[in-house]
Amino acid sequence: MAIIFSRVEERLIHGQIAFMWSNALQFDAFIVIDDMTAKDEVLKTVMEFATPRNKRLFVFTEKEAIEMIPKIKLDVFLIAKSPMVFLNLYNNGILIEQLNIGSIHYNKGKKEIYKTVFVSEEEIEALKTLVEKGVVCEIQKLPTEKKIDIQRLL
Repeated sequence: MAIIFSRVEERLIHGQIAFMWSNALQFDAFIVIDDMTAKDEVLKTVMEFATPRNKRLFVFTEKEAIEMIPKIKLDVFLIAKSPMVFLNLYNNGILIEQLNIGSIHYNKGKKEIYKTVFVSEEEIEALKTLVEKGVVCEIQKLPTEKKIDIQRLL
């Protein structure tokens, strides 16, 4: 198995992910890591409908992801709503080399660091820790856009 791409995306799988990123990258399966989605059959069905037919889909809680990711023998695209999920994966032995930041929605207490990227203090600390561990963290909404090093924005 190889982790082809890791992305923070609050909307998880949607049109940009399903078509733009799927066409730009060669991988076999999406792995959605989100506790709420993994426990909700309706949300899982929404993810299935959003997933291109030529890609497989796995939906895991964070705990399940730590156990299951090493067992999957496919090239995968990891996607979760928060950088804290990726820090947890990394701290539990899942090698994340690069982290793409897509959209993180505004909530009270979050600050905007880039258009459609709002982060809490906890998310800032998670990103800083990932960078310190050698993970390349960049904002790039679409594969056709320029990458922006997250360190410049924190």
